[in-house]
Amino acid sequence: MKLVHRDRKQGSALIVALLTAIILAMALGSYLLYTNTQTLLVRRAQQWNAALTLSEAGIEEALAHVNNRAPFLDYADATNRLATDGWAQITPNQFRGPTRYLGDGFYVATITLTWPTIQIDSIGYARAIGGSKGIQGILLGILGQQSHDSGYIKRQVRVMARVDPLFATALAGRQKVDLNGNNVFTDAFDSSDPRYSENGRYPGRNSNKILPRGTVATSGEFTNSIVNVGNAEVMGRVLTGPLGVIMIGPQGSVGDVDWVRSGKKGIQPGWAANDMNVIFPEVTNPPAIWIPKAKDNQRVDGVLYDYVFNTSGDYIIPGGGNIYVGTNAHVRLRVVGDFKMSGNDDRITIAPSNASLKLFMEGSVFKLSGLGVVNQSGFATNFMYFGLPSNKSVDISGNAQLVGLIYAPNADIFLRGGGNNVIDVIGSIVGNSVTMNGHFAFHYDVTLQNVAGARGFIPFSWQEVQ
Repeated sequence: MKLVHRDRKQGSALIVALLTAIILAMALGSYLLYTNTQTLLVRRAQQWNAALTLSEAGIEEALAHVNNRAPFLDYADATNRLATDGWAQITPNQFRGPTRYLGDGFYVATITLTWPTIQIDSIGYARAIGGSKGIQGILLGILGQQSHDSGYIKRQVRVMARVDPLFATALAGRQKVDLNGNNVFTDAFDSSDPRYSENGRYPGRNSNKILPRGTVATSGEFTNSIVNVGNAEVMGRVLTGPLGVIMIGPQGSVGDVDWVRSGKKGIQPGWAANDMNVIFPEVTNPPAIWIPKAKDNQRVDGVLYDYVFNTSGDYIIPGGGNIYVGTNAHVRLRVVGDFKMSGNDDRITIAPSNASLKLFMEGSVFKLSGLGVVNQSGFATNFMYFGLPSNKSVDISGNAQLVGLIYAPNADIFLRGGGNNVIDVIGSIVGNSVTMNGHFAFHYDVTLQNVAGARGFIPFSWQEVQ
């Protein structure tokens, strides 16, 4: 029998072809897997970034919600009105916003009151294209990031915000502060802290409870703004804008308590700066139904007053007159014309117990001499003066102390006189310019930053927590 031998070359060629095909298939498969992996990674990066964008949108909405009454934000009013516009109160100090859908994603934001700050948390959800299973799920697991159970990638951002106070310094002028007078000095105390006050009152110039926060400043709105310290003693800082000018006389002293009390002259290193950057917003009248007030011509404690307020409310008067605000009366008062009172016995009196006056000045000139503002409570927040853009001049003179707040960013403010009493002015003043003529001791109450109104809440920290 004759055996037939096949050509081994044909079998070898077949094997080589098969191996080549396998190698090409593996290479092509690897390339396809690589391409698919890159596609998934790109998609995942896009979804990851989209989730952050959504969470940032929640932060913006929450800030807008809490600042909806800025730039003159009343803290109690702002926080009492958070459960509006779709926001729900879930605990006494926490509010949750509505779920907002944007494209294929959504976010949920919460506001937590951690007074005097607020905490805003926002979680953004971006749809995980392809779900969380398969290769994408494996990749997310390898990277340590899991999709939401419902097929979403989530990222959470936490922002802490603080109030941006209207009254952050003792004296502030948009263009100029001039401490022109004899024995002018500034310092500070904290009426909310017994370590830095006496029963909530100013503890006295020589007390060890004095704080070096009687800061004097001009804003960065105008070039060549001026702070003229002169020969005053400033227990606090002196601040101007980038092109501002600080002037100081041979007897002037600026620095901390020890620096000033030890008799050192000049500016203590580190206690002056030219990086002040703040805008003082214009005043508008708050929304209200204003009730015209007729003159009362009524005597209280032997003093004849033109206007007597014994009931809380929103009132309007045409111009000046002696004013009395009685116990348990909280008054907002619009003055539509000039207010000029020059008699020796002229005054604005606020009762010592549970009484307050917020005066909104529309007239061009506010001039008060005599006994000035008699705020018998001793707390600056019980007298607040707001000058609208039409208010161009505020002039207060006499020998009585002033306890209150003045915010008139378009007005030139003059304080004249000042007697032998060391407690001349307690509170804070903001104007276009502020000039002090005479003997004035100015005591800034630090707690005003937290209770006297604000431009709004501003973020001071940002953190991704998930």
